[in-house]
Amino acid sequence: MEMESRDIREHVFTTYANLRIGIAILAIALPFVLSIGGYIREGLSLQDSMSAYYHSGGGAMRDVFVGVLFAVGVFLYLYKGVTTLENNALNLAAIFLIGVALFPMEWGCGNSCSRISLHGIFAVLFFLSIAYVCIFRASDTLDLLPDLAQVRHYKRIYKILGFGMIISPFIAILLTFILQPLSQARSTVFFVEACGVFVFAFYWIIKTREISISGYEKLAISGLLTTRRYRPMDVLKPISVSYLDKSSPKPQAPSDALAGEV
Repeated sequence: MEMESRDIREHVFTTYANLRIGIAILAIALPFVLSIGGYIREGLSLQDSMSAYYHSGGGAMRDVFVGVLFAVGVFLYLYKGVTTLENNALNLAAIFLIGVALFPMEWGCGNSCSRISLHGIFAVLFFLSIAYVCIFRASDTLDLLPDLAQVRHYKRIYKILGFGMIISPFIAILLTFILQPLSQARSTVFFVEACGVFVFAFYWIIKTREISISGYEKLAISGLLTTRRYRPMDVLKPISVSYLDKSSPKPQAPSDALAGEV
């Protein structure tokens, strides 16, 4: 039986939605799998940071840590942003995240450990890349929402999430500098890192909800949307997605059938 064009649009929409949700699920699961799995499988107490699980125990948690970072990194690279600016930021985030996995934190060096490492630099650059997407690019599709109140609501949320992704790695770095290597309080760094990861995951969940309300992806597949001309120097400027036909009506309500698909 031939697949109808509507079914193809549904397939593409579902693929992108599942990709976003998959990124979120992997991110949310990582701190729990490391902490609980490390304790049950290898008898590990809570480590100083998520990165410490690379070196701890028999290697099972190292495999989880590296595997999840690689999976999320690949997903981010495969996911295509609305604009070239967003897509480049996501590609950079993917490369930085894989760099976090490939260049593990120093281990067994005590007070002689370097305070600055490729591992830490890649981690900070990853969060800054996603923060850029949240603060400057996530709002590009908001003009497709049914009403102005929703636009303001999502814009506010994206900015909060973006700043959360900026703050969390720097708090973790600050605590690493302040707390002594063998201090029990060092596990605080783990919780700060986990908060940053949860903020990252929450962004993808919220973005999926926003897109399901506006129907952005189905409209784009149907060739109904466009953006203004933009250049690399517009990196910090809004680039709103709009209807190719300015007379096209907006979706009427978030209870639209699209909203129930996620």
